[in-house]
Amino acid sequence: MFISNSIKLLFLAFILALAACNNQAQEDDSAIPGEEAPKELSSEEQNLINVVDGYLLLKDALVASNHVEAQAKATSMLEVIDATNMMEVQQSTKHIAAAPDLDTQRAYFDSLSVNLLSYVENQPGEERTLYKQYCPMAFNNRGAYWLSNAQEIRNPYFGDQMLKCGRVEETLTY
Repeated sequence: MFISNSIKLLFLAFILALAACNNQAQEDDSAIPGEEAPKELSSEEQNLINVVDGYLLLKDALVASNHVEAQAKATSMLEVIDATNMMEVQQSTKHIAAAPDLDTQRAYFDSLSVNLLSYVENQPGEERTLYKQYCPMAFNNRGAYWLSNAQEIRNPYFGDQMLKCGRVEETLTY
């Protein structure tokens, strides 16, 4: 009986040791050689990403010439902007949300784009790519910039009237 219990105890110790080695091996397998762990974003970086995501949805509503959708996207964007200190971006977005027509929304989108662009240009990073695009014919040939997550031109200032009017001026990473 003593030998039987000793064998059982030895067998149990072997199983526990094997399980411990297996857990250690699984932990070691989680890190792939040559790859870095994903970077932790600061709250400021995450806030900028959230604002840019809202901006891109608003831009798409203006490209579609959808006044009601643009108001809704601007209103949603305001909720995200509240977590930031982007006062100029917030003001332009408030005006878009309250604008009575598409032309007024597009005029405020111009100032929104200029203000947001300054935040993106001053935020170093390599995680996401945006394209600074320009339409020379916007606002009676004064021209206007906007940001896009695609190189293909989809003009928010003219929508379907001149959908492809513009060019990529710069590629930005943030």
